[in-house]
Amino acid sequence: MGDTIGGLIVVLLILIALFFVLREVNLWYWKINERTILSYKTNFLLEKISMQLGASDADEITVEEIATGKTKKVKIDTWIEYKLKNPKATGFRTVKDDITTEKK
Repeated sequence: MGDTIGGLIVVLLILIALFFVLREVNLWYWKINERTILSYKTNFLLEKISMQLGASDADEITVEEIATGKTKKVKIDTWIEYKLKNPKATGFRTVKDDITTEKK
């Protein structure tokens, strides 16, 4: 009985490891990771163009910290770099004339 449970655990661990290896091979083959990165870059470059077209000061944007509500001016390039390095970060949002530019 103990050998059966031990064997099942080993087989289960091998199947889980095989799943993750094959998943990475699939993501690599279809270039899904690269597409995701390029998608984030495209979104932030489009956001930069949008800000430049509508902003009075094209080099800076207003960023609000969601937890405290404090706002500050940051360079657009700094903001884009931050968002590219932290694509899932939700602690800040951009603000333009009291209208948010990101979905809540």
